[in-house]
Amino acid sequence: MSKLKNKNKSLARENIIKILYQHDVTKDKLNNIYKHFIDKREYDKKYLINILNIIEEKKEEIIDTIESNTDVKLNDTSPIDRSILFLSVAEILHKHDVPYKVVLNEAIKIAKKYSTEKSYKFINIILDKILKKIAAND
Repeated sequence: MSKLKNKNKSLARENIIKILYQHDVTKDKLNNIYKHFIDKREYDKKYLINILNIIEEKKEEIIDTIESNTDVKLNDTSPIDRSILFLSVAEILHKHDVPYKVVLNEAIKIAKKYSTEKSYKFINIILDKILKKIAAND
C-alpha cells in the first residue's frame, strides 16, 4: 500500500511539473491547465491540487526563497528547471509532512527524466543551498 501511495505521489509530482511547464510557456492559469490535463495513470490528485494551490497562493514567497537564498535568477533558468524548483520549494516550505530528503530525491529524479543531462546537478545544488539556509534559520 505504501509503495503504491508513494508512486501515486511521484506521478502527481511529474504531473505538477507538466502543468507548471505549460503554465510557464503559455501563461495560462494553473486551474485552467489542470481542468484540461489528462493522465491515464493513477496519481494522487488531491496532492496535485494541494501543491498547485500552494504555488498559486505563495508564488512570490517561493520566488523570493529561491532568489534570496541562491545566486539564481529564475528568469535565467529553463522552464522545466524553473518548474522543478517551484514544486520543490513549495514542498519544502509548506509540506512539512514530506521529508526534505524525499523532496530532493524526487526533484533529482524528475530533472534526470525531463531536463538536460546536467540539470539534476544544478537542481541539487540550488535545493541544497536553500535547505542549508532554512536549517540555519531554525
